[in-house]
Amino acid sequence: MILMKQTNAKISKMNLSKFIRALFSKETPTYVKSIVGLAVAYTVFPIDALPDIMGPLGLADDAAVIALLTTIAMNLLDNYNAKNMKTVTELEDE
Repeated sequence: MILMKQTNAKISKMNLSKFIRALFSKETPTYVKSIVGLAVAYTVFPIDALPDIMGPLGLADDAAVIALLTTIAMNLLDNYNAKNMKTVTELEDE
């Protein structure tokens, strides 16, 4: 039996449905929406690192870029929400 080492990594409270709803919210920072826009633009435009003509390899780089940029945007949104919750809590304590 293999035991996995437990880490103190921060577990994201953001799931995909919350993330998609947040993208349509006015309170979501523009930089988070911009990162997702970049991911979509990279996928839609025909010019990219590995053209889609190369078959599975070309599609894999698109999927990797979407996954990377979406993960970054979700983490930034998590940090933004945590920061806002902290300031709201501080204001309530006063």
